[in-house]
Amino acid sequence: MTERFDPYVPKEHADIRRSTPKNVIEQLSGPPDKEDQTCQYGSGVLIKEDLPDIAAHLGVTEDELKKKYLREVTKFNTTLYRPKLKSEPYGQCVFHDKIDGCSIHEVKPYQCKIATRNHHGEKIIEWFDVNFFVNPKDATSLREWHQRTKFKKTIPGASVEELVPDKEKRERVLRGEPIIL
Repeated sequence: MTERFDPYVPKEHADIRRSTPKNVIEQLSGPPDKEDQTCQYGSGVLIKEDLPDIAAHLGVTEDELKKKYLREVTKFNTTLYRPKLKSEPYGQCVFHDKIDGCSIHEVKPYQCKIATRNHHGEKIIEWFDVNFFVNPKDATSLREWHQRTKFKKTIPGASVEELVPDKEKRERVLRGEPIIL
């Protein structure tokens, strides 16, 4: 059975956790908007499943897509891709047109699909970061995430203690000792 948003719990009271399934996040964020104005000021991050869909939609190979339209973005020692901007550092997404909106709307990057302008926005971005950028098997990723969580509370399930429950391993990771996770 596929987990879904409980219709008896008002969306404004929904609890977003690291383990919240993608389909629930999508329900909480609502349908993506083809004329979204946030695309005028940046672009969303792709997850690996987005690459073949966007490449096929544009009629290019994944390598051509990366070279012509995407740029790398590294966060928490994990590198993903996002669409280039028409002007850096804060410009319009290369796939956004002021008149027609998103030219790849049907296959837009996952972060664009779940980006939301409602009260869940910050938690949904946090969910995205911990599920797609933070790598619990990468000590550097965990140390960088730990530094970030020292200054900002995170969603349930996303603390370093929850990501690495073994206290001895966690302490060794945070001290910078080499360890296989």
